[in-house]
Amino acid sequence: MEIDTNSLNLRDLTKDSFYAVCLLSVKPEQVNHVDSNAISIAEASFSESAWFKGIYLNDIAIGFVMVDVKPNENKYYLWRFMIDAKYQGFGLGKRSIELLLIELKNQFGASKLTTSVVSSENSPLRFYESLGFRLSGSLIDGRERELILSF
Repeated sequence: MEIDTNSLNLRDLTKDSFYAVCLLSVKPEQVNHVDSNAISIAEASFSESAWFKGIYLNDIAIGFVMVDVKPNENKYYLWRFMIDAKYQGFGLGKRSIELLLIELKNQFGASKLTTSVVSSENSPLRFYESLGFRLSGSLIDGRERELILSF
């Protein structure tokens, strides 16, 4: 299957679209690395700084991204990111992060994005490093390795 990554876009979730995003899931071996989209959307509703979008390929929901946005502090933390299992391996994750960076720069003037990963088998560490994220040397909550991307 060939996929045109130029057809990828980030969209606000609506009452009509959020359920399709909630049904998305990662591969079984990735489940311990990211919470479900339903949990993420619920958490976002209680956070003043959560900025989130559905990731769409044309009109099909294929992923979700959520950032803790604090423009007054110039802090942007990639809180949740996932691409549905059946859409992984086609460059859509990389393109989604590229679109995210454009959105953050245009909407907030961001120039740095931070995230974290748990070091274990099936960790997304290499994925983030392939996008230019670098380990900061800091641990978050004593177990997650912090990564920073300047853009």
